[in-house]
Amino acid sequence: MKYLKLKDKSEADTNTPERITNDTVAEHREKILAGGRKYKYPRQYQKHRLVLVSIGVVIVALVLLAVLSWHQLYIAQNTSGILYRVTQIIPVSVASVNGEPVRYSDYLMRYRSSMYYYQQYNSLNENTADGKRQSEYTKRKELTSSERFSFARQIAREKKIKVSDQDIDALIEADIQAQGVSMQAYERTVLRSYFNWSLGEYRDIVRDRIALREVSFYIDTNAKQRINNIRRSATSGVDFQLLAREQSDDILVVKSNGGDAGVMPRGNLDADGLIAAAANLEPNQISDIIRATDAYYIIKLISKTSDTVHFYRIRVGLTEFEDRFKKLQTDGKIKEYIHINSTDTERR
Repeated sequence: MKYLKLKDKSEADTNTPERITNDTVAEHREKILAGGRKYKYPRQYQKHRLVLVSIGVVIVALVLLAVLSWHQLYIAQNTSGILYRVTQIIPVSVASVNGEPVRYSDYLMRYRSSMYYYQQYNSLNENTADGKRQSEYTKRKELTSSERFSFARQIAREKKIKVSDQDIDALIEADIQAQGVSMQAYERTVLRSYFNWSLGEYRDIVRDRIALREVSFYIDTNAKQRINNIRRSATSGVDFQLLAREQSDDILVVKSNGGDAGVMPRGNLDADGLIAAAANLEPNQISDIIRATDAYYIIKLISKTSDTVHFYRIRVGLTEFEDRFKKLQTDGKIKEYIHINSTDTERR
């Protein structure tokens, strides 16, 4: 007969479930959690690793996109609509003027608009030799134009010259009235058809033009002094035509004729306001100083009818802004980040 061998006390104790008491509950809880961690932690680790890999992929993709965009903008000089939209979202610069960045989007907006006009109305083919020359000329012209506007914005900020939405609206509304169309028709038949601009883009163009004009008048104290002196001489009895020949900055044919602007219909386009000013004068009366789009004028009415006005004019142009801009060019304070092939036309 076999006898069951009794387990010794120590072996029996190890197989006997340990009793849980208030003193040992924390210890038992930790043992249970430790047993579960070996199943939980691998999943957490895999999830954490997946997040890191995803972040790494996104970073690499963004770097590749940035490198590709940089190459397309600054090396290939891609002017496509896609790249134009990219520059509207990402504020990259195409140049700097006296430390002021020139927005790539501004340059592309102007360049694309000019090329659109040439293609639509001059049948320009960019793939021909003439088309490539026109493209390079337009790049040069519009980049320089964008640099001027950026410089004007810098001065406007320093001098606290502001362009309000009301200023922009007034200029656009005056143009719409001159065209005799509605706002919707103006955007469709003028802005879109000729320049491929949206109304928002055109407002940016108008804002820059107004800022440049206001800055040019503000800083050109010499021109203001000249027109004051000329008007003082004219109103004191000095012959108006003699003053025009000697002092006017007008085109040669008008200057050589003593400032005779000829007989003009009252319905003519009058961006400078000279016809409207002449219509409010009496014969031989001299006007106040007229601040036009890019110059000062004084005029002397010769005669008028219900349909026409005939007057002499003296023009004093604004030169200070352009002098400052050219000095920046000479001093090397205009940095360009793209290379434009030289054309027959010098940068101006």
